[in-house]
Amino acid sequence: MNDAIVYWIETTEEEVHFIDAIVSAYDGLANVRRVFRVEEGATVFKVFVAPGMEDEFLELIERLRRAAKIGRVVREGTGDGPTT
Repeated sequence: MNDAIVYWIETTEEEVHFIDAIVSAYDGLANVRRVFRVEEGATVFKVFVAPGMEDEFLELIERLRRAAKIGRVVREGTGDGPTT
């Protein structure tokens, strides 16, 4: 994705597969990667969000929290604090 916005989502390796399946159903919304890093003992996975689709992506993540273990969601380059 060109000019995609990078988010990092705190979740587990098992849950990232579920999140990826749901996000992939929304054509052109975002691309969940298996790229991860450990921050403060938590695993965060990289997600590329299409330009202009951030609001939709964040709304979807909020809905997914009802079914999946999702912690912090941080936009890259905005500091350590969670966005949602």
